[in-house]
Amino acid sequence: MISFMKNLLWLCLGLVLGIGVALLIGWVLFPVEYDDATPDTLRSDYKDEYIRLISLSYQVDGDLSLAEQRLASLKGEPVTAPLVELTERWIAQARSERLVVPLIHLARDLGAETLVMQQYMQRGVP
Repeated sequence: MISFMKNLLWLCLGLVLGIGVALLIGWVLFPVEYDDATPDTLRSDYKDEYIRLISLSYQVDGDLSLAEQRLASLKGEPVTAPLVELTERWIAQARSERLVVPLIHLARDLGAETLVMQQYMQRGVP
């Protein structure tokens, strides 16, 4: 019985020590570092949020060239493709006007307004 308890103690000590060393190596000595991450490497839901924030920023500052530059960082072909895709998807999903209208305004000002967007705006949306 004493031998079993001794082995159990060594096992627990080994597990705690192993986890501690692993955390030290992973978090202190060699942590993950992301350098120069670009928006095109984002997960799709984060890309959607990034595009939404671009449209809101454009709504506030009116800087079309800056908005276009930010959209270009998504590496869409053409530059407005991610904006158009997101806008039409959110229209189809009946997302809130607060989310969709700034996207449509940006697309319109970039010359990328589609028939779906025009029909959405003609339904009485400001």
